Amino acid sequence: MWKDWGVAKKAALHFVILYITISSLWVSLSDYIFTRNLSYIPEWMNTSKGLVFIILSGFVFYNLLKKMIKDIIKDERYYRLIVENASDLILVIDRKGKLEYISPSFQSIVGYHPQDYIGKTVKEIFSQEEITKLRYSYIQKNQNVPIKFKIKNKSGRTILLAGKGVSIADEKDTGRYIVIVQDITERDRAERDLLESEERYRKLVEFSPETTLIHINREIIYVNQAGVELIGAHNSEQVIGRDVLDFIYPEDINQAIEKMKQVRKGISEISEYRILKLDGTVIFTDIMAFITTYEGEEAVQVIIRDISKRKKAEEQVELLAYYDSLTGIANRNLLYEHLSEAVTRNEKRGQTFAVMFLDLDRFKMINDTYGHSFGDLLLQKVSTRLTNSIGEEGKIFRYGGDEFIIVLETDKRSKVSETAEKIIFMLASPFVIKDRQMFISTSIGISIYPKDGENVEALIQNSDIAMYNAKENGKNNYQYYTSSLNLSHRWRMELETGLRNAITNNELSLHYQPQVDLVSNQIIGLEALIRWKHPDYGFISPAEFIPLAEETGLIFSIGKWVLKTACTQCKQWIDMGLPIDSVAVNVSPLQFREKNFVASVNQILEESDLPPKYLELEITESVTSNVDQALSIMKEIKEIGVNFAIDDFGTGYSSLNYLRHFPIHKLKIDKSFIDEINQNKDGEEIVKTIIELGNRLRFQVIAEGVEHEQQMSFLKENNCFLAQGYFFSKPLPAEEIKVLLRKKIVE
Repeated sequence: MWKDWGVAKKAALHFVILYITISSLWVSLSDYIFTRNLSYIPEWMNTSKGLVFIILSGFVFYNLLKKMIKDIIKDERYYRLIVENASDLILVIDRKGKLEYISPSFQSIVGYHPQDYIGKTVKEIFSQEEITKLRYSYIQKNQNVPIKFKIKNKSGRTILLAGKGVSIADEKDTGRYIVIVQDITERDRAERDLLESEERYRKLVEFSPETTLIHINREIIYVNQAGVELIGAHNSEQVIGRDVLDFIYPEDINQAIEKMKQVRKGISEISEYRILKLDGTVIFTDIMAFITTYEGEEAVQVIIRDISKRKKAEEQVELLAYYDSLTGIANRNLLYEHLSEAVTRNEKRGQTFAVMFLDLDRFKMINDTYGHSFGDLLLQKVSTRLTNSIGEEGKIFRYGGDEFIIVLETDKRSKVSETAEKIIFMLASPFVIKDRQMFISTSIGISIYPKDGENVEALIQNSDIAMYNAKENGKNNYQYYTSSLNLSHRWRMELETGLRNAITNNELSLHYQPQVDLVSNQIIGLEALIRWKHPDYGFISPAEFIPLAEETGLIFSIGKWVLKTACTQCKQWIDMGLPIDSVAVNVSPLQFREKNFVASVNQILEESDLPPKYLELEITESVTSNVDQALSIMKEIKEIGVNFAIDDFGTGYSSLNYLRHFPIHKLKIDKSFIDEINQNKDGEEIVKTIIELGNRLRFQVIAEGVEHEQQMSFLKENNCFLAQGYFFSKPLPAEEIKVLLRKKIVE
């Protein structure tokens, strides 16, 4: 009752009415009883009757007041205990705006003691806006009005307080305000951080380049702009509401369903899927899905990344790893994998297959002559022809440089031979590259599984050996591997190993063959010819080791040694006073086109102190096939004072039109034509033509390989007066040549 003033007033009114009623009844009944039974009522009796009523009513009032006071004290103690121990700040403000009460929590929140602020006005604490809210709460009587205000604590830090203001009016309408607030500084900061975080997340999702979508039971309920663009839609309405599986490539749907089951179990991992765009285009994606909550419901959030570019790059990497970038055909890496699979497959089946090793004849010379870009175009055209000649019957691989390998799965040897002949025939047709007609041939070596090898390495190695045998047999043919060829291959390897050490082991030497004036029989020059004496096998023919030196690149160091040795020896003979006009040194086409060849010649002349006029460089016609390059090099060397001779003239394929422009001093007729003298009428005509051509171009013409007097007589009769050969002298060591030089003539 005491907790509600309205109830208390009604209860008090009822009590007063009851008290008046009981009092009236007491007086009336007691007077009626006394009057009826007593003729005379003493004064003391009336007095006693009143005292009894007073005592009884006083006793009742006493107990009522005692209970009321006890309840009030109990309630006040209870509420004070709550107020003084509450973490919230409680303020009581009177009608004039002064602070009547401040709860102890004020000190823990603000740092000041409550007594420091009691008696101060709200203007010293609240802003005008909060004061207006408090007045509004008073107008609204007992309604709660939200209130929020800032206050600086004792350390100067601004804290935010929020709660409610309540106006309590009394009978005279002079109520007070009760303000109950709590420190929400941290909560406000957390809420702001949360809002900012949510805003950032929302923007991150909305503007993310990666697709984010949410689905419930496979029905898409949210998709960001990246997702709309990913599938080629115009807006999200074209996506929302559809089944996620509508966009999965049909072959990947079963995988997607299985992954969804795992996601429901809480397993999240990135998986690769193909996605169908609205226009039917297929793109590759990485997808990660996980359980989330969307508007109170369990949902699945999906992150999708377009990896089409990465897939394309991976395909490109794989292409580079397994396919030749120049020709587009499979490369060595894929060859080994393919051969390994073929060995395993045919081992189980008990069948055979062939490995064909192709090498293009004279490709290195063409590449060096016309440049690498020319060679690359030739390789591309060769690859096309090989692919067309093989068709579906085999697989072609570029092994490296101008080498190709064909794996032909057939049991028939006749089919292998037929294929080899077809390849040789197709490559024999001329190639037209940069408006230039080019002829090329190929040498093919063939090994058969399992007879010639039971593993990849053996099959390739033995087909390679067979290919070298094809080259040694005149090129432009094919050869099958035999065990005897392995001995030949080992011989080549042994020669190569020995040749690499020949210079340092002083195994190389020079022999010199005199060049003779046919009229006077005097020695007019010498040709330096290299000799190699192997420590185990004796003298090795230059025809055997020079091609090997060119193939292995050793020709550069060997050629430089020959040139330096010949120049040094010539200088020694000159210093001895021996009559010598020149020493001729053969130069390999590779050596001639070496970047520093001119500088190397100049340096050797300076080191040996040999006058340049005594040096003659013999080059073959193949050197002059690249006219601009050859002319530039020859002019530089000619300016030094060195002369040039064209060796083996008539066996090459240079243009006579260009030949007249080169600074050539001497023309050498190849031995193969000299051998035709007195043997073949056509051969003699060729020799006559070469002599006449040389004389007309004002070259010195010299015949090499003269072995009979009839040959010498024929040459003299046809105006060729220089020659060399065994008829005059075989190549001799420097000491023996010295004796001939002293005689001046050959007998």
